[in-house]
Amino acid sequence: MVVFTGPTLLLLVTLSLLSADETEYLVVRYPQRTIEPYRGSSAKLSCEANYDFIKCGVVHVVWHKVEEQEKSNELTDPDQYLTTVNETISDYNWRRREVVTEIMSVARRDDGRYQCKATCDSGVQAMGHFITIKVISRPYP
Repeated sequence: MVVFTGPTLLLLVTLSLLSADETEYLVVRYPQRTIEPYRGSSAKLSCEANYDFIKCGVVHVVWHKVEEQEKSNELTDPDQYLTTVNETISDYNWRRREVVTEIMSVARRDDGRYQCKATCDSGVQAMGHFITIKVISRPYP
């Protein structure tokens, strides 16, 4: 068992407080789930980012497909995805941004893990759970 004391303990406590405060004003929410669409149908990914406009500034919220080695690609190709954004102002400086990205025609290449990420002007980032898409072939009659 390792016990920290003195300056090391103070540094660890300070870092944990800074980390907690850093994302306190930017939160991404949506349920973790698996979607099983038929090939050729559409699939919708929906997330909500709540943020303090004064602390965060302009926020960029987008869905990503997470590839191997945790690389990710934004789902922004207008030929494949339709994204709608709805933002409301709630209490004082708080805003709620809902982002829905629809994969218009699901294909085998869409199998995988997806994640919604929000980034403030300052670079502070928050992200949600993984959503898994498992494309199903249509049964033949």
